[in-house]
Amino acid sequence: MATEQVSRIKIHRFDPERVPSSFIQEYEIPFQKENTILGALYYIYRHVDPTLAFRGSCFAGGWCNVCAVRVNGRSLLACKHLAEKEMTIEPFPGYPVLRDLIVDYQAEVKKKGERS
Repeated sequence: MATEQVSRIKIHRFDPERVPSSFIQEYEIPFQKENTILGALYYIYRHVDPTLAFRGSCFAGGWCNVCAVRVNGRSLLACKHLAEKEMTIEPFPGYPVLRDLIVDYQAEVKKKGERS
């Protein structure tokens, strides 16, 4: 009998209202060869953990950039890159983390406004 292939995904979690510090949570989901990173995040949200917070809206268009994350040390758009069997997913670097994989892109705009 064939065994199902799985993706092992470690995700940076942070919810300042519930836990004062960040932590890594591990998930195992079915591996699908053509699934994007964003697709894997949606699978986790819909089938495993509805508390996972992330952004994504264009589904492979790559035009909005809201799904930018760091995967295995590389900054990527989750909608444009295929999921891997082993992934560590972290928030996009350089911005304050609001919750889990959601960062405050407006923080940079606010800083620039204060300097003017």
